[in-house]
Amino acid sequence: MTFILKLKGEYLLPAIVCDCCGGEVTAAGFHLSRLNPDASDAPDQPSHQVCSEACYEDFVSEQQFIEEWFAIPIDAYLANLMHSLDINPVDVLERERAVSAAEHTRHEAPD
Repeated sequence: MTFILKLKGEYLLPAIVCDCCGGEVTAAGFHLSRLNPDASDAPDQPSHQVCSEACYEDFVSEQQFIEEWFAIPIDAYLANLMHSLDINPVDVLERERAVSAAEHTRHEAPD
């Protein structure tokens, strides 16, 4: 998963890059993983992110080995990840707003 930070205004905001075309993955994108019912065969399950069904088809068609890949909508993948890590997005965003406000106050203080 290629996470990047993009400068929007004065803030660095996270984004995900499509592993197929290099575009930005939106909520309409997909998280891809190999279908491996016996995880002991390959403990390092690679995953990829694509921005569209077309990129999913392109990605799968370019793979050297015949493997089954499954696609999970990126919003469902991230929501389940937040749930499994016990992340409360409201608490996180409140904390980050407080940190940002403190930084702005610090920068605006007289020297």
